[in-house]
Amino acid sequence: MKNPFFRNAFFKKLGFFPYFLTFLLVTACSGRESDRMPSSSQKPPATTETSPGPAESKPEGSPGSRTVTLRPESIPYIEVQEVKAESLGGVISAPAHVDFQAKAISTTGTIVAGRITKIYVQVGDRIKAGAPLATLSSVEATQMRSDYARAVAELARAEDRYRRQLEMQRAGVGLEIERVEAATQLKQARTDLERSRDFLHLLGSGIADEVTVRAPFDSMVLKAYVSVGATVGNGSPLFDLGEPSAAWIVADVFERDLALVEKGAKVVIELASLPDPIHGHVVAESAAIQSDLRRAAVFIEPDDAKVALRPGMYARALIETSGPGHIFLPPSAILIRDGKTTLVYIQKSPGVFESRIVQIGQAQEGLIPILKGLSVGERVVVSGALLIDGEAAMLL
Repeated sequence: MKNPFFRNAFFKKLGFFPYFLTFLLVTACSGRESDRMPSSSQKPPATTETSPGPAESKPEGSPGSRTVTLRPESIPYIEVQEVKAESLGGVISAPAHVDFQAKAISTTGTIVAGRITKIYVQVGDRIKAGAPLATLSSVEATQMRSDYARAVAELARAEDRYRRQLEMQRAGVGLEIERVEAATQLKQARTDLERSRDFLHLLGSGIADEVTVRAPFDSMVLKAYVSVGATVGNGSPLFDLGEPSAAWIVADVFERDLALVEKGAKVVIELASLPDPIHGHVVAESAAIQSDLRRAAVFIEPDDAKVALRPGMYARALIETSGPGHIFLPPSAILIRDGKTTLVYIQKSPGVFESRIVQIGQAQEGLIPILKGLSVGERVVVSGALLIDGEAAMLL
């Protein structure tokens, strides 16, 4: 039998070890809990988090929003307003120029080859229908006039031949086959004469080898493609002509302001060449956006068609806008981030605010129209938005 003294000492050692392990575990856990618990003298700061939320609660195309919770002591500095659609008259100012409508521009040319011998007009001239534009010398013109004279003579012979056949048939000495042949030749001669007459009509006035090209309607000379002595081919363009009464004003409007421009809107046009402004109205908008300037063309017709407008005139268009159905906010509600992104803050609940990217238009009477990003009835921060944005920035 072993010594009882050694057996008792062994069990004492085993008994102390479990108590020692328990002490270490309790100490470690209490240390971690104390690290997580704030002291009674500290206040919880504002918090920020990304909250995508349900898709139906955001405007279409809106990216993930950021939610900010403010400290209670910061809330009195925030002013919130429920937004609604308002009709606020205003004016959009845009640079403009005078141009011809596409349907009012015509290119005049010649159907024969030749050499330019005389030019009667210059760029910018206003001319009447039928006024001479240029004269050219053409061998083809001589041939066409000769063909017409030959067709006239051939028709006279065919008519005489057909009359003789009719007389011989009435006298009982003519043959039916000869009468039918004469009738066929008469029909062919008439067709040839009509074709030659049409070519001469397209050719224009003149004698021998001369061809005079004339204006087809009252117009303004926009561009000349030829000079005296130049050789032109069959179908070559000579001049671009524009109808003065079909000129309009083309205003370059920023893409963000297009939603405020309506068809029929009244416009005041200031022209550098006229002492007094003229009045007009919007008739159409361009379907394309200038990628470099982010502008689109708005087409304006003058109310008085007798106003003397010349293509290339520079102008400034003041377009009236009514803004029906748009939300207007003060500038203090709009924040600009990175020089290009505009946003506002929406109140989701007391002390909780959500950022929202919006599209804005040109300021009107000290207010900024919201073209996209907000819905009627939402509560928007109109004062103190910078405070919320600063709290959020410190916690990023």
